Amino acid sequence: MNNLIFKSIGMLSLLLLLLLTPSAYAQDNLSAKGKEMYDRIRAAALTGGSAEAHNLLLKRDRVEMTFDGTFYFSAPVEGHVTTAVFIGQGSFRADAPPNKFEQGNLKRMLGVESVMSGFKTAVLRFSDDTFDFIGKNVSAGGAANEKAQKLASELDARILKETGANLSARVALSLLNGEKPGFFFANFDGGERGRFSMLLDYQNRIPVNHFGLNAGEKGLIFSYQGDLYGNDTWLAFYGLEDYRRNQVEYSDVNNLIDITHYRMDLDLRQPTDKLRMSTTVAAQVLKPNVRAVSFVIGESLPEYESGRLKKQLRLRSARLGGEELASAQEDWEGGLALFLPRAAQPGEKLELELSFEGDFIMDPDIIRDCYYPVSTTDWYPRHGYLDRSTFDLTFHHRKKYKIATVGQRLSEEADPESKDDMVTKYRIQQPIGFATFALGPFERHTQMVKFEKTGETIPVEFNSLPGGYLAIKEDFVLAELDNAVRYFSALFGKYPYPVFGATYHPFPYGQGFASMLLLPSSDRADKYTYSFISHETAHQWWGDIVIWRSYRDQWLSEGFAEYSGILYTALREKGTGGSDELIGQMRRSLKEPPETKTGLGKGRLNDVGPIIAGHRLSTNKTYGAYQALIYNKGALVLRMLHFLMMNPATGDDKAFFEMMTDFVERHRDSVASTDDFRLVANEHFAKTPIAQKYKLKDLNWFFNQWVYDSPLPTYEVEYQIQDQPDGTVLVSGNVLQDKVPDDWFMPLPLIFFFDDKKWAAGTVAALGPRTPFQIKLPMRPKKIELDPQKWVLSEKTSIKSK
Repeated sequence: MNNLIFKSIGMLSLLLLLLLTPSAYAQDNLSAKGKEMYDRIRAAALTGGSAEAHNLLLKRDRVEMTFDGTFYFSAPVEGHVTTAVFIGQGSFRADAPPNKFEQGNLKRMLGVESVMSGFKTAVLRFSDDTFDFIGKNVSAGGAANEKAQKLASELDARILKETGANLSARVALSLLNGEKPGFFFANFDGGERGRFSMLLDYQNRIPVNHFGLNAGEKGLIFSYQGDLYGNDTWLAFYGLEDYRRNQVEYSDVNNLIDITHYRMDLDLRQPTDKLRMSTTVAAQVLKPNVRAVSFVIGESLPEYESGRLKKQLRLRSARLGGEELASAQEDWEGGLALFLPRAAQPGEKLELELSFEGDFIMDPDIIRDCYYPVSTTDWYPRHGYLDRSTFDLTFHHRKKYKIATVGQRLSEEADPESKDDMVTKYRIQQPIGFATFALGPFERHTQMVKFEKTGETIPVEFNSLPGGYLAIKEDFVLAELDNAVRYFSALFGKYPYPVFGATYHPFPYGQGFASMLLLPSSDRADKYTYSFISHETAHQWWGDIVIWRSYRDQWLSEGFAEYSGILYTALREKGTGGSDELIGQMRRSLKEPPETKTGLGKGRLNDVGPIIAGHRLSTNKTYGAYQALIYNKGALVLRMLHFLMMNPATGDDKAFFEMMTDFVERHRDSVASTDDFRLVANEHFAKTPIAQKYKLKDLNWFFNQWVYDSPLPTYEVEYQIQDQPDGTVLVSGNVLQDKVPDDWFMPLPLIFFFDDKKWAAGTVAALGPRTPFQIKLPMRPKKIELDPQKWVLSEKTSIKSK
């Protein structure tokens, strides 16, 4: 039979046939070869032999593991062993890094200063040199014992469900891209800590994509909490070398590509069924020899009610330059991996054509006919953390609905291929960090905004609902949007987008996307509505024009927006004290005890950690800490900077707003860290009256105290008044400062009230437990008050005469 085929097709034809067989194709097509490597890694077949371990010590950064028992290994993949299963007796130890928050967090979570545990089993996945240490005495053999193979086979599915991370894809990407150092993960069980995991990811991919840790953290130790459908992060740490150098790089330096533009086509004609999306991703390669790229999508979908399994957008096809790409996206995964057909080099431009489908539209249980993505920020593929891109968006939808999204609406026309459908197109040409959309029976209400400084006008649009759905005072909402965007443009600099507006959504929170807010029904004229709408409007500057660099810097968005809302409310409710009440509520929130999953915890929310800890502040032992510290304390810290920048004698605060505007301009359409903000603030502060009075050259002391640390001081001023021979009076006394380190320094406002409604303002400074002061006045004051406007954060402030 073979001879007959050979004679009929000829030698040349046979050669071509052989070249096109799958095995030969895989040798030349690196995409298929990358997927083949991934499949072999994921199989985790323990046919690579075994090795006995006798008090074997394995060190991985600050983690030490000892093993007494047997290792079973997977067969090498492209010369690399990537899986090992240990059965026996072992011990685990990881000391907390030299960081007060991490040390305090570990104490709260486990009541210890180091993570220590025994274990009876461990499953290791790695692309680094782990095998060189644990496999030195490997002996050849067939399949491993049944228990070991079961542990190896179940690990990936378990971690996918519990975290959304695909370990096999992470190992494959590491090997394909030649990462140095490589990746290491271990899952332990059978000891006093139960089942827990640790990973060391020098390229920060799993910490960023699945734990939201993008400030350069390389190591994590965590434990799954089934009753909470999530993980407790016991420790997050930088590399030992980072601590030795006292310097770390942000995670975004390890991004493989920079996505510059999305061209998307979304089919929303059956929103209760499926979202179908085709997107062209234009990107530039950042690293050498890139053979595989990871993306996140739907990563915040919950495990609860199988949200990440049932609602995820599934990749249906991927192409590059007309070539089909192999990919990996498993059940429960919060992302995907693409395998490129050839190694891409820095500066090379990629145009990836991707199509997705999934039940990613939220069911309209609250308001009928209104449709939003299940997660408003996770519905399209992204690489890295808040990478800025431009967008062209095309939506196909039924005629009875309208689309609201970011950017400028280019067209809204009948679909030439269907009389019942519409095609709506939007574009945003300024690079933004995230986008969203809404579909509903919206009624558009529009007016023109005129900016006083420039004379420019733009439309402001509110996508409301007809009265049959919900009664909303559209004129009120439009007026607030108009007032707030003009006010913040005057304070913080030019509003950059060609349109501004908001869209109704039925959820009890707001979101401030570039050029479009998502707002619940918010039309009651009170301090809460004023501060709420203006907070979301302020995100156009704090979160859109300037994006926080890492989760540690998110107070630059939420805290700044919260204080912006206070400023607006003070203007909007002038004379009513509404903004003072909001400030009082913020201050009180810091003294509230944290909530735990079993009830109220001990201590105060303020003491959970510094605002630089970001979302790490929120754990099952400290519910409420993120809101209280990032929003409330973040706003109050910025308010203290406002005080330090002003002239206490006159109340002139122009320097503060010049500083804020300068910060925006320096980082417009970019990212900024807390240190970036500190450097701008330093420059402006050095010229202020308070800086000159106390001979202060910068605000480093302030940031160390209030941003990077978390004490809450008490202040008391004790004073006496003495008449002087020249007719003046001398006010002298001491500033008492408590519950903070001895080197804690803070200027405090002191107000003197005289007859005929006259008053004067000055400052006294606290440095250490007791600081003497003397102030000469032209006449005797009737009353002296210490910080009556509550500019400076404290647990308690008081004043008394001797």
